[in-house]
Amino acid sequence: MTKPDERIRLLSEIASDLISFSPLEIALKVVMNTLDRHLPMRDGVIVIYGAGREPRLTVWHADGQGVRSRSLTVEQSDAIDCAFASGEPHFVKKTVVLGFKVKGEAIGALWIDRTFQGSPVAGETALMKHIANLIAKAIHRELCSGGGSESDEPQAGQIPKIKPMRHSAQPDKIDWIVGESPALKRVLTTTKIVAATNSAVLLRGESGTGKECFARAIHALSIRKSKAFIKLNCAALSETVLESELFGHEKGAYTGALFQRAGRFELANGGTLLLDEIGDVSPQFQAKLLRVLQEGEFERLGGTKTLKVDVRVICATNKNLEVAVRRGEFRADLYYRINVVPIVLPPLRQRDGDISLLAQVFLEQFNKANDRNFDFAPSAIDILSKCAFPGNVRELDNCVQRTATLASSNTISSSDFACQQGQCFSALLWQDARDGIDNDAVHSLNQRDTMLSGLGPYAGAPSGATATMEAPGLTERDRLINAMVKAGWVQAKAARILGKTPRQVGYALRRFRIDVKKE
Repeated sequence: MTKPDERIRLLSEIASDLISFSPLEIALKVVMNTLDRHLPMRDGVIVIYGAGREPRLTVWHADGQGVRSRSLTVEQSDAIDCAFASGEPHFVKKTVVLGFKVKGEAIGALWIDRTFQGSPVAGETALMKHIANLIAKAIHRELCSGGGSESDEPQAGQIPKIKPMRHSAQPDKIDWIVGESPALKRVLTTTKIVAATNSAVLLRGESGTGKECFARAIHALSIRKSKAFIKLNCAALSETVLESELFGHEKGAYTGALFQRAGRFELANGGTLLLDEIGDVSPQFQAKLLRVLQEGEFERLGGTKTLKVDVRVICATNKNLEVAVRRGEFRADLYYRINVVPIVLPPLRQRDGDISLLAQVFLEQFNKANDRNFDFAPSAIDILSKCAFPGNVRELDNCVQRTATLASSNTISSSDFACQQGQCFSALLWQDARDGIDNDAVHSLNQRDTMLSGLGPYAGAPSGATATMEAPGLTERDRLINAMVKAGWVQAKAARILGKTPRQVGYALRRFRIDVKKE
Protein backbone atom coordinates (compact mmCIF):
# COMPACT_ATOMS: atom_id res chain seq x y z
CA MET A 1 0.00 0.00 0.00
CA THR A 2 1.90 3.02 -1.28
CA LYS A 3 -0.79 5.36 -2.62
CA PRO A 4 -1.81 8.16 -0.21
CA ASP A 5 -5.53 7.75 -0.90
CA GLU A 6 -5.33 4.05 -0.07
CA ARG A 7 -3.57 4.79 3.21
CA ILE A 8 -6.20 7.39 4.10
CA ARG A 9 -8.97 4.92 3.30
CA LEU A 10 -7.38 2.27 5.53
CA LEU A 11 -6.98 4.68 8.45
CA SER A 12 -10.56 5.85 8.01
CA GLU A 13 -11.85 2.27 8.11
CA ILE A 14 -9.83 1.44 11.22
CA ALA A 15 -11.09 4.55 13.01
CA SER A 16 -14.66 3.63 12.06
CA ASP A 17 -14.15 0.03 13.26
CA LEU A 18 -12.86 1.16 16.65
CA ILE A 19 -15.77 3.55 17.13
CA SER A 20 -18.58 1.38 15.76
CA PHE A 21 -17.92 -1.97 17.42
CA SER A 22 -17.94 -3.10 21.01
CA PRO A 23 -16.75 -4.74 23.20
CA LEU A 24 -13.06 -4.02 22.64
CA GLU A 25 -12.21 -7.59 21.64
CA ILE A 26 -14.80 -7.50 18.84
CA ALA A 27 -13.57 -4.09 17.68
CA LEU A 28 -10.00 -5.39 17.48
CA LYS A 29 -11.14 -8.47 15.54
CA VAL A 30 -12.83 -6.21 13.02
CA VAL A 31 -9.66 -4.08 12.83
CA MET A 32 -7.59 -7.20 12.17
CA ASN A 33 -10.01 -8.16 9.41
CA THR A 34 -9.69 -4.66 7.90
CA LEU A 35 -5.88 -4.86 8.01
CA ASP A 36 -6.06 -8.26 6.34
CA ARG A 37 -8.11 -6.79 3.45
CA HIS A 38 -5.80 -3.84 2.87
CA LEU A 39 -2.29 -5.00 3.73
CA PRO A 40 -0.13 -7.76 2.21
CA MET A 41 -0.12 -9.90 5.36
CA ARG A 42 -0.20 -13.61 6.11
CA ASP A 43 -0.53 -13.53 9.86
CA GLY A 44 -0.88 -11.08 12.69
CA VAL A 45 -1.90 -10.45 16.28
CA ILE A 46 -2.99 -7.56 18.48
CA VAL A 47 -2.07 -8.04 22.12
CA ILE A 48 -3.14 -6.05 25.18
CA TYR A 49 -0.96 -6.24 28.26
CA GLY A 50 -1.92 -6.51 31.90
CA ALA A 51 0.17 -5.85 34.98
CA GLY A 52 3.80 -6.91 34.60
CA ARG A 53 3.56 -6.92 30.79
CA GLU A 54 1.65 -10.19 30.81
CA PRO A 55 -0.57 -10.63 27.72
CA ARG A 56 -4.18 -10.44 28.86
CA LEU A 57 -5.99 -10.27 25.53
CA THR A 58 -4.78 -11.47 22.14
CA VAL A 59 -6.65 -11.11 18.89
CA TRP A 60 -5.16 -13.21 16.11
CA HIS A 61 -5.42 -12.99 12.35
CA ALA A 62 -8.17 -15.38 11.16
CA ASP A 63 -7.38 -18.37 8.99
CA GLY A 64 -9.78 -20.85 7.41
CA GLN A 65 -10.52 -22.35 10.83
CA GLY A 66 -11.56 -19.05 12.35
CA VAL A 67 -9.72 -17.10 15.01
CA ARG A 68 -6.93 -19.09 16.58
CA SER A 69 -6.10 -19.07 20.27
CA ARG A 70 -2.35 -19.44 20.81
CA SER A 71 0.57 -17.89 22.65
CA LEU A 72 3.17 -15.44 21.43
CA THR A 73 6.43 -17.06 20.38
CA VAL A 74 9.77 -16.01 21.82
CA GLU A 75 10.67 -14.35 18.51
CA GLN A 76 7.44 -12.36 18.51
CA SER A 77 7.94 -11.24 22.11
CA ASP A 78 11.52 -10.17 21.35
CA ALA A 79 10.38 -8.18 18.31
CA ILE A 80 7.75 -6.43 20.42
CA ASP A 81 10.37 -5.56 23.04
CA CYS A 82 12.52 -3.99 20.31
CA ALA A 83 9.57 -1.91 19.12
CA PHE A 84 8.92 -0.64 22.64
CA ALA A 85 12.59 0.15 23.16
CA SER A 86 12.94 2.16 19.94
CA GLY A 87 9.51 3.78 20.02
CA GLU A 88 9.28 3.18 16.26
CA PRO A 89 7.74 0.48 14.07
CA HIS A 90 10.20 -2.41 14.07
CA PHE A 91 10.83 -4.12 10.71
CA VAL A 92 12.71 -7.41 10.54
CA LYS A 93 12.65 -9.76 7.56
CA LYS A 94 8.92 -10.23 6.77
CA THR A 95 7.53 -8.86 10.01
CA VAL A 96 6.59 -5.42 11.26
CA VAL A 97 5.89 -4.73 14.94
CA LEU A 98 4.32 -1.70 16.64
CA GLY A 99 4.14 -1.02 20.36
CA PHE A 100 1.28 0.95 21.96
CA LYS A 101 2.15 3.23 24.85
CA VAL A 102 0.05 5.60 26.95
CA LYS A 103 1.89 7.96 29.30
CA GLY A 104 5.01 5.89 28.86
CA GLU A 105 3.33 2.62 29.87
CA ALA A 106 3.22 -0.32 27.44
CA ILE A 107 -0.44 -1.24 26.94
CA GLY A 108 -0.35 -3.29 23.75
CA ALA A 109 1.29 -4.19 20.47
CA LEU A 110 0.56 -5.18 16.88
CA TRP A 111 2.62 -7.86 15.10
CA ILE A 112 2.20 -8.46 11.36
CA ASP A 113 3.78 -11.10 9.13
CA ARG A 114 4.01 -9.56 5.65
CA THR A 115 3.91 -11.48 2.36
CA PHE A 116 7.21 -9.94 1.27
CA GLN A 117 10.64 -9.52 2.81
CA GLY A 118 12.69 -6.36 3.05
CA SER A 119 12.70 -2.76 4.18
CA PRO A 120 9.47 -0.81 4.51
CA VAL A 121 8.01 0.54 1.29
CA ALA A 122 7.32 4.24 0.80
CA GLY A 123 5.00 5.61 3.46
CA GLU A 124 4.73 2.32 5.37
CA THR A 125 6.47 3.57 8.53
CA ALA A 126 4.19 6.61 8.80
CA LEU A 127 1.14 4.45 8.10
CA MET A 128 2.07 2.03 10.87
CA LYS A 129 2.54 4.88 13.32
CA HIS A 130 -0.94 6.19 12.56
CA ILE A 131 -2.42 2.71 12.97
CA ALA A 132 -0.68 2.29 16.32
CA ASN A 133 -1.96 5.67 17.47
CA LEU A 134 -5.57 4.84 16.60
CA ILE A 135 -5.50 1.48 18.37
CA ALA A 136 -3.70 2.91 21.42
CA LYS A 137 -6.35 5.61 21.80
CA ALA A 138 -9.13 3.03 21.61
CA ILE A 139 -7.46 0.86 24.26
CA HIS A 140 -6.86 3.86 26.51
CA ARG A 141 -10.48 4.95 26.14
CA GLU A 142 -11.63 1.52 27.29
CA LEU A 143 -9.18 1.58 30.17
CA CYS A 144 -10.56 4.91 31.33
CA SER A 145 -14.16 3.67 31.16
CA GLY A 146 -13.44 0.27 32.62
CA GLY A 147 -14.76 0.96 36.11
CA GLY A 148 -15.18 3.49 38.86
CA SER A 149 -15.95 7.15 38.32
CA GLU A 150 -14.92 9.07 35.25
CA SER A 151 -12.17 10.74 37.24
CA ASP A 152 -10.54 7.43 38.18
CA GLU A 153 -7.23 6.87 36.39
CA PRO A 154 -6.66 3.29 35.28
CA GLN A 155 -3.73 1.46 36.77
CA ALA A 156 -0.78 0.81 34.50
CA GLY A 157 -1.56 -2.21 32.35
CA GLN A 158 -5.12 -2.47 33.67
CA ILE A 159 -7.37 -4.50 31.37
CA PRO A 160 -10.62 -2.73 30.54
CA LYS A 161 -13.85 -4.05 31.93
CA ILE A 162 -15.61 -4.60 28.66
CA LYS A 163 -19.08 -3.09 28.49
CA PRO A 164 -21.66 -4.16 25.93
CA MET A 165 -22.78 -0.55 25.43
CA ARG A 166 -20.98 2.64 26.30
CA HIS A 167 -24.13 4.69 26.51
CA SER A 168 -25.21 3.72 29.99
CA ALA A 169 -23.61 2.43 33.17
CA GLN A 170 -26.87 0.78 34.26
CA PRO A 171 -27.57 -2.64 32.71
CA ASP A 172 -31.35 -2.07 32.56
CA LYS A 173 -31.27 1.54 31.38
CA ILE A 174 -31.25 2.59 27.74
CA ASP A 175 -30.71 6.32 28.06
CA TRP A 176 -29.95 6.90 24.38
CA ILE A 177 -33.71 6.68 23.74
CA VAL A 178 -35.25 9.95 24.94
CA GLY A 179 -38.93 10.55 25.59
CA GLU A 180 -41.76 10.38 28.11
CA SER A 181 -44.77 10.04 25.82
CA PRO A 182 -47.20 7.14 26.36
CA ALA A 183 -46.58 5.92 22.79
CA LEU A 184 -42.84 5.66 23.40
CA LYS A 185 -43.24 4.07 26.82
CA ARG A 186 -45.44 1.33 25.37
CA VAL A 187 -42.76 0.48 22.82
CA LEU A 188 -40.02 0.52 25.48
CA THR A 189 -42.02 -1.89 27.62
CA THR A 190 -42.33 -4.29 24.68
CA THR A 191 -38.63 -3.86 23.91
CA LYS A 192 -37.59 -4.90 27.43
CA ILE A 193 -39.85 -7.97 27.32
CA VAL A 194 -38.60 -9.06 23.91
CA ALA A 195 -34.94 -8.50 24.85
CA ALA A 196 -35.12 -11.28 27.42
CA THR A 197 -35.76 -13.84 24.66
CA ASN A 198 -34.00 -14.93 21.47
CA SER A 199 -37.06 -14.33 19.28
CA ALA A 200 -36.61 -12.67 15.90
CA VAL A 201 -37.77 -9.06 15.90
CA LEU A 202 -39.05 -6.92 13.03
CA LEU A 203 -38.78 -3.19 13.76
CA ARG A 204 -41.28 -1.26 11.68
CA GLY A 205 -41.86 2.44 11.27
CA GLU A 206 -41.25 5.48 9.15
CA SER A 207 -37.77 6.59 8.23
CA GLY A 208 -36.06 8.45 11.06
CA THR A 209 -38.03 6.90 13.94
CA GLY A 210 -34.93 5.34 15.52
CA LYS A 211 -35.02 1.70 14.48
CA GLU A 212 -31.29 1.25 15.04
CA CYS A 213 -31.57 2.77 18.53
CA PHE A 214 -34.21 0.23 19.48
CA ALA A 215 -32.20 -2.63 17.98
CA ARG A 216 -29.25 -1.58 20.15
CA ALA A 217 -31.57 -1.46 23.14
CA ILE A 218 -32.75 -5.02 22.53
CA HIS A 219 -29.13 -6.15 22.33
CA ALA A 220 -28.03 -4.20 25.41
CA LEU A 221 -30.83 -5.69 27.52
CA SER A 222 -30.31 -9.25 26.29
CA ILE A 223 -28.11 -12.10 27.46
CA ARG A 224 -26.01 -11.45 24.34
CA LYS A 225 -24.97 -7.99 25.54
CA SER A 226 -21.34 -8.99 26.12
CA LYS A 227 -21.01 -10.04 22.47
CA ALA A 228 -20.98 -7.96 19.30
CA PHE A 229 -23.77 -5.81 17.92
CA ILE A 230 -23.29 -5.70 14.15
CA LYS A 231 -25.43 -3.81 11.65
CA LEU A 232 -25.83 -3.69 7.88
CA ASN A 233 -28.03 -1.50 5.73
CA CYS A 234 -29.25 -3.75 2.93
CA ALA A 235 -30.53 -0.92 0.72
CA ALA A 236 -28.83 -0.20 -2.60
CA LEU A 237 -26.44 -3.18 -2.33
CA SER A 238 -26.15 -5.54 -5.27
CA GLU A 239 -26.71 -9.23 -4.60
CA THR A 240 -22.98 -10.03 -4.85
CA VAL A 241 -21.94 -7.22 -2.52
CA LEU A 242 -24.69 -8.11 -0.05
CA GLU A 243 -23.62 -11.75 -0.03
CA SER A 244 -20.00 -10.77 0.55
CA GLU A 245 -20.94 -8.35 3.35
CA LEU A 246 -23.13 -10.87 5.17
CA PHE A 247 -21.35 -14.17 4.51
CA GLY A 248 -17.80 -13.01 3.77
CA HIS A 249 -15.70 -14.23 0.86
CA GLU A 250 -12.70 -16.38 0.09
CA LYS A 251 -9.56 -15.13 -1.57
CA GLY A 252 -10.14 -15.00 -5.33
CA ALA A 253 -13.92 -15.26 -5.04
CA TYR A 254 -14.21 -12.33 -7.44
CA THR A 255 -12.03 -9.69 -9.05
CA GLY A 256 -10.47 -7.64 -6.27
CA ALA A 257 -10.96 -10.30 -3.56
CA LEU A 258 -7.28 -10.47 -2.68
CA PHE A 259 -7.78 -11.81 0.83
CA GLN A 260 -10.24 -13.89 2.78
CA ARG A 261 -12.82 -11.79 4.61
CA ALA A 262 -15.25 -12.64 7.41
CA GLY A 263 -18.84 -11.52 6.91
CA ARG A 264 -21.24 -9.82 9.29
CA PHE A 265 -22.76 -13.12 10.42
CA GLU A 266 -19.33 -14.35 11.53
CA LEU A 267 -18.54 -11.08 13.28
CA ALA A 268 -21.89 -11.21 15.09
CA ASN A 269 -21.50 -14.82 16.24
CA GLY A 270 -22.93 -15.05 19.75
CA GLY A 271 -24.33 -11.55 19.48
CA THR A 272 -26.91 -9.58 17.50
CA LEU A 273 -27.12 -8.64 13.82
CA LEU A 274 -29.34 -5.80 12.60
CA LEU A 275 -30.45 -6.03 8.97
CA ASP A 276 -31.82 -2.60 8.15
CA GLU A 277 -33.97 -1.95 5.06
CA ILE A 278 -34.74 -5.67 4.81
CA GLY A 279 -37.54 -4.87 2.37
CA ASP A 280 -34.98 -3.85 -0.25
CA VAL A 281 -33.35 -7.29 -0.46
CA SER A 282 -33.83 -8.89 -3.88
CA PRO A 283 -36.09 -11.97 -4.13
CA GLN A 284 -33.09 -13.98 -5.36
CA PHE A 285 -31.06 -13.24 -2.25
CA GLN A 286 -34.00 -13.76 0.09
CA ALA A 287 -33.68 -17.53 -0.38
CA LYS A 288 -30.02 -17.46 0.73
CA LEU A 289 -30.91 -15.33 3.71
CA LEU A 290 -33.74 -17.65 4.69
CA ARG A 291 -31.35 -20.59 4.91
CA VAL A 292 -28.99 -18.95 7.39
CA LEU A 293 -31.93 -17.73 9.48
CA GLN A 294 -33.43 -21.22 9.63
CA GLU A 295 -30.31 -23.36 9.93
CA GLY A 296 -27.62 -20.98 11.17
CA GLU A 297 -25.41 -22.23 8.33
CA PHE A 298 -23.80 -20.59 5.31
CA GLU A 299 -20.74 -20.65 3.08
CA ARG A 300 -18.48 -17.73 2.32
CA LEU A 301 -18.74 -16.38 -1.21
CA GLY A 302 -16.47 -18.56 -3.34
CA GLY A 303 -16.07 -21.13 -0.56
CA THR A 304 -17.29 -24.68 0.04
CA LYS A 305 -16.88 -25.04 3.81
CA THR A 306 -20.13 -24.72 5.76
CA LEU A 307 -19.88 -22.39 8.74
CA LYS A 308 -22.28 -22.39 11.69
CA VAL A 309 -23.15 -19.32 13.75
CA ASP A 310 -25.39 -18.43 16.66
CA VAL A 311 -26.78 -14.98 15.87
CA ARG A 312 -29.93 -13.18 16.92
CA VAL A 313 -31.23 -11.35 13.87
CA ILE A 314 -33.23 -8.13 14.14
CA CYS A 315 -34.69 -6.78 10.92
CA ALA A 316 -35.97 -3.28 10.23
CA THR A 317 -38.02 -1.74 7.45
CA ASN A 318 -40.20 1.23 6.59
CA LYS A 319 -41.94 -0.70 3.82
CA ASN A 320 -45.28 -2.50 3.86
CA LEU A 321 -44.04 -6.09 3.66
CA GLU A 322 -47.57 -7.51 3.57
CA VAL A 323 -48.23 -5.74 0.28
CA ALA A 324 -44.82 -6.88 -0.99
CA VAL A 325 -45.69 -10.50 -0.13
CA ARG A 326 -49.02 -10.26 -1.95
CA ARG A 327 -47.29 -8.87 -5.02
CA GLY A 328 -44.65 -11.62 -4.97
CA GLU A 329 -41.84 -9.15 -4.23
CA PHE A 330 -41.05 -10.61 -0.80
CA ARG A 331 -41.01 -14.30 0.10
CA ALA A 332 -43.78 -15.33 2.45
CA ASP A 333 -41.57 -17.87 4.25
CA LEU A 334 -38.93 -15.22 4.93
CA TYR A 335 -41.64 -12.80 6.07
CA TYR A 336 -42.89 -15.26 8.69
CA ARG A 337 -39.32 -16.05 9.76
CA ILE A 338 -38.39 -12.42 10.52
CA ASN A 339 -41.82 -11.20 11.69
CA VAL A 340 -42.00 -13.28 14.88
CA VAL A 341 -42.28 -10.22 17.12
CA PRO A 342 -43.15 -7.02 15.22
CA ILE A 343 -42.52 -3.72 17.00
CA VAL A 344 -44.03 -0.63 15.38
CA LEU A 345 -42.16 2.54 16.30
CA PRO A 346 -44.34 5.65 16.64
CA PRO A 347 -43.60 8.65 14.42
CA LEU A 348 -42.57 11.82 16.18
CA ARG A 349 -45.94 13.49 15.57
CA GLN A 350 -47.56 10.80 17.77
CA ARG A 351 -45.10 11.26 20.66
CA ASP A 352 -46.75 14.04 22.63
CA GLY A 353 -44.24 16.13 24.55
CA ASP A 354 -41.14 14.31 23.28
CA ILE A 355 -40.15 16.90 20.69
CA SER A 356 -39.06 19.45 23.29
CA LEU A 357 -37.07 16.81 25.21
CA LEU A 358 -35.30 15.58 22.08
CA ALA A 359 -34.63 19.10 20.84
CA GLN A 360 -32.92 19.96 24.12
CA VAL A 361 -30.75 16.83 23.88
CA PHE A 362 -29.74 17.66 20.32
CA LEU A 363 -28.92 21.24 21.28
CA GLU A 364 -26.75 20.05 24.17
CA GLN A 365 -24.90 17.76 21.76
CA PHE A 366 -24.38 20.68 19.38
CA ASN A 367 -23.08 22.86 22.22
CA LYS A 368 -20.63 20.20 23.33
CA ALA A 369 -19.36 19.51 19.80
CA ASN A 370 -18.92 23.18 18.96
CA ASP A 371 -18.02 24.63 22.37
CA ARG A 372 -21.10 26.86 22.35
CA ASN A 373 -23.73 27.79 24.92
CA PHE A 374 -27.04 27.98 23.05
CA ASP A 375 -30.45 27.68 24.67
CA PHE A 376 -34.06 27.74 23.47
CA ALA A 377 -36.45 30.59 24.13
CA PRO A 378 -40.01 29.47 25.05
CA SER A 379 -41.20 30.67 21.63
CA ALA A 380 -38.69 28.37 19.94
CA ILE A 381 -39.94 25.33 21.84
CA ASP A 382 -43.49 26.30 20.90
CA ILE A 383 -42.60 26.36 17.19
CA LEU A 384 -40.84 23.00 17.39
CA SER A 385 -43.71 21.37 19.26
CA LYS A 386 -46.19 22.37 16.56
CA CYS A 387 -44.22 20.83 13.69
CA ALA A 388 -45.03 17.29 12.56
CA PHE A 389 -41.47 16.63 11.33
CA PRO A 390 -42.02 14.35 8.33
CA GLY A 391 -38.45 13.05 8.72
CA ASN A 392 -39.10 12.28 12.41
CA VAL A 393 -36.18 12.28 14.87
CA ARG A 394 -33.59 12.58 12.12
CA GLU A 395 -35.24 15.70 10.75
CA LEU A 396 -35.60 17.22 14.22
CA ASP A 397 -31.89 16.71 14.82
CA ASN A 398 -31.07 18.37 11.50
CA CYS A 399 -33.46 21.24 12.26
CA VAL A 400 -31.82 21.93 15.63
CA GLN A 401 -28.29 21.79 14.18
CA ARG A 402 -29.16 24.03 11.24
CA THR A 403 -30.92 26.58 13.44
CA ALA A 404 -28.14 26.67 16.04
CA THR A 405 -25.52 27.05 13.32
CA LEU A 406 -27.24 30.12 11.87
CA ALA A 407 -28.68 31.62 15.07
CA SER A 408 -27.96 35.30 15.65
CA SER A 409 -27.59 35.00 19.43
CA ASN A 410 -27.10 32.40 22.15
CA THR A 411 -30.86 32.29 22.75
CA ILE A 412 -32.65 30.63 19.85
CA SER A 413 -36.00 32.28 19.21
CA SER A 414 -38.90 31.41 16.93
CA SER A 415 -37.66 33.77 14.20
CA ASP A 416 -34.44 31.76 13.84
CA PHE A 417 -36.22 28.75 12.32
CA ALA A 418 -36.23 28.27 8.56
CA CYS A 419 -39.98 27.59 8.56
CA GLN A 420 -40.60 31.13 9.78
CA GLN A 421 -38.65 32.49 6.85
CA GLY A 422 -40.34 30.40 4.15
CA GLN A 423 -37.19 28.24 3.78
CA CYS A 424 -38.16 24.92 5.33
CA PHE A 425 -37.26 22.50 2.55
CA SER A 426 -39.22 19.65 4.11
CA ALA A 427 -42.43 21.67 4.01
CA LEU A 428 -41.62 23.01 0.54
CA LEU A 429 -40.99 19.46 -0.65
CA TRP A 430 -44.44 18.25 0.28
CA GLN A 431 -46.23 21.40 -0.78
CA ASP A 432 -44.53 21.01 -4.15
CA ALA A 433 -45.35 17.32 -4.39
CA ARG A 434 -48.99 18.25 -3.91
CA ASP A 435 -49.07 21.13 -6.35
CA GLY A 436 -46.77 19.63 -9.01
CA ILE A 437 -44.50 22.69 -9.12
CA ASP A 438 -41.40 22.20 -11.24
CA ASN A 439 -38.72 23.15 -8.75
CA ASP A 440 -35.31 21.52 -9.20
CA ALA A 441 -34.01 22.72 -5.83
CA VAL A 442 -36.82 21.01 -3.96
CA HIS A 443 -36.94 17.87 -6.09
CA SER A 444 -33.24 17.29 -5.60
CA LEU A 445 -34.00 16.32 -2.00
CA ASN A 446 -34.22 12.64 -1.14
CA GLN A 447 -37.94 12.14 -0.61
CA ARG A 448 -37.43 8.74 0.93
CA ASP A 449 -35.96 10.37 4.03
CA THR A 450 -39.14 12.34 4.67
CA MET A 451 -41.88 10.17 3.15
CA LEU A 452 -44.91 9.64 5.36
CA SER A 453 -48.07 7.62 5.20
CA GLY A 454 -51.23 9.54 6.02
CA LEU A 455 -49.73 12.79 7.34
CA GLY A 456 -52.26 15.61 7.33
CA PRO A 457 -51.68 19.38 7.54
CA TYR A 458 -48.94 20.39 9.93
CA ALA A 459 -47.72 23.58 11.52
CA GLY A 460 -44.31 24.97 10.79
CA ALA A 461 -44.82 24.92 7.03
CA PRO A 462 -44.31 28.21 5.21
CA SER A 463 -47.39 30.14 4.11
CA GLY A 464 -49.69 27.63 5.75
CA ALA A 465 -48.54 24.84 3.45
CA THR A 466 -50.00 21.41 4.02
CA ALA A 467 -48.45 18.04 3.39
CA THR A 468 -50.56 15.62 1.42
CA MET A 469 -48.84 12.28 1.50
CA GLU A 470 -49.25 9.01 -0.26
CA ALA A 471 -51.54 6.38 1.17
CA PRO A 472 -50.05 3.60 3.29
CA GLY A 473 -48.74 0.48 1.58
CA LEU A 474 -47.77 1.99 -1.77
CA THR A 475 -45.12 0.00 -3.62
CA GLU A 476 -42.33 1.37 -5.77
CA ARG A 477 -44.47 0.66 -8.83
CA ASP A 478 -47.42 2.58 -7.36
CA ARG A 479 -45.24 5.57 -6.53
CA LEU A 480 -43.80 5.53 -10.01
CA ILE A 481 -47.25 5.55 -11.63
CA ASN A 482 -48.43 8.34 -9.30
CA ALA A 483 -45.42 10.45 -10.21
CA MET A 484 -45.92 9.85 -13.92
CA VAL A 485 -49.60 10.81 -13.70
CA LYS A 486 -48.72 13.95 -11.71
CA ALA A 487 -46.05 14.82 -14.29
CA GLY A 488 -48.41 14.35 -17.24
CA TRP A 489 -46.38 11.27 -18.24
CA VAL A 490 -43.28 13.40 -18.82
CA GLN A 491 -40.38 11.26 -17.61
CA ALA A 492 -38.04 14.18 -16.85
CA LYS A 493 -40.64 15.83 -14.61
CA ALA A 494 -41.51 12.50 -12.93
CA ALA A 495 -37.82 12.00 -12.26
CA ARG A 496 -37.66 15.31 -10.39
CA ILE A 497 -40.74 14.39 -8.35
CA LEU A 498 -39.12 11.08 -7.34
CA GLY A 499 -35.67 12.54 -6.80
CA LYS A 500 -34.23 10.30 -9.52
CA THR A 501 -32.64 10.78 -12.92
CA PRO A 502 -34.71 10.45 -16.12
CA ARG A 503 -32.62 7.42 -17.02
CA GLN A 504 -33.54 5.72 -13.73
CA VAL A 505 -37.21 6.46 -14.33
CA GLY A 506 -37.00 5.06 -17.85
CA TYR A 507 -35.38 1.89 -16.54
CA ALA A 508 -38.04 1.54 -13.83
CA LEU A 509 -40.83 1.96 -16.40
CA ARG A 510 -39.38 -0.87 -18.47
CA ARG A 511 -38.76 -3.06 -15.40
CA PHE A 512 -42.36 -2.72 -14.24
CA ARG A 513 -43.66 -2.92 -17.83
CA ILE A 514 -45.53 0.37 -17.59
CA ASP A 515 -46.65 1.76 -20.93
CA VAL A 516 -46.01 5.48 -21.24
CA LYS A 517 -49.24 7.28 -22.01
CA LYS A 518 -49.51 10.38 -24.15
CA GLU A 519 -51.67 13.09 -22.61
